[in-house]
Amino acid sequence: MTLTVPLSVIALVLSLAPAWAADSSAEVDFLTRASNSNLFAIEESRLALDRTRDSKVKTFARQMVKDHGGAQSELQATAKGSGAVVPTTLDQEHRARLKALRNKSGADFDKAYVADQGENHSNALTLYGDYMLWGEYEKLHALAIKMIPITEAQLKQAQVLAGD
Repeated sequence: MTLTVPLSVIALVLSLAPAWAADSSAEVDFLTRASNSNLFAIEESRLALDRTRDSKVKTFARQMVKDHGGAQSELQATAKGSGAVVPTTLDQEHRARLKALRNKSGADFDKAYVADQGENHSNALTLYGDYMLWGEYEKLHALAIKMIPITEAQLKQAQVLAGD
């Protein structure tokens, strides 16, 4: 199977991406950020399933729980042998963002949830692109490449919901 990465993604990554260190700190950083992205998408989407009345938001949230649950499992399996551990709880920043979302309701909740997911997926797309270009652990490199088109599609879904 041939995987093509859009030139726009590569250009974006090259313009924004820091150089990756050639040691295990790159793997730790990648795993931590990827895990937080997945866990944040799952937790916010579970909250959205309970709170939203918008059927499109609910459908998106249901898909995010499924997709990111699978991505998190795959991340954990792929990390074996990298020397790094995949976090299983959200970091402080993402916990604070989740708490802020819990304080919203109605249309304000939906707007904030969709905006958070747009930002989360944009950041994840950059993360995967960075690792695709500079990551050295072969299994994580392959995972990053695999996740780029998936994450790009999820970002587009969030942008459509946001009306962008």
